[in-house]
Amino acid sequence: MESCWKGSNLGPVTPDRAQGATLYALATALLVAGGTWFFAAAPALGEDPALAVGRRTVERLVPDTPDQAQAETMVLGAGSSEERSAAVGNGVYTVTMACVGSGQIRVRVSITTADSGKAVPCAPTPTPVELNVSVAAMLFLSITSESQGEAVFRWRATPAASY
Repeated sequence: MESCWKGSNLGPVTPDRAQGATLYALATALLVAGGTWFFAAAPALGEDPALAVGRRTVERLVPDTPDQAQAETMVLGAGSSEERSAAVGNGVYTVTMACVGSGQIRVRVSITTADSGKAVPCAPTPTPVELNVSVAAMLFLSITSESQGEAVFRWRATPAASY
């Protein structure tokens, strides 16, 4: 077998060299395929675009105000529960809530389980729901998702207008 690389120090192509070249080519192809799979299967970074739209919607409907005692925007999965409390002055507070998603969010304002709570319907274009509650130093909210999937929920507590 005569080498086509006359004058080089590589010598003739032998079966061992052909097998080595084939092995390196297959290893390179496997590396490229694995790298492509790794980056294609990686989770997307950042917030889900649908959740970002929901967050903007509820924050537009229930914006922060200078006199608010507390406010929060949260993403709740189906069947999840959260509890929030805020130190406030004695008096009547208006809790304004909105939810983007499907299903509803149930908000309970009592520490005891005797309170069935207020249902806040979730919709793509929600309508804010208000609830007046009398408190003595501490506002308590138990928030339970009764939605079909993730829902974006926002609440804000402000002192109620005097009567």
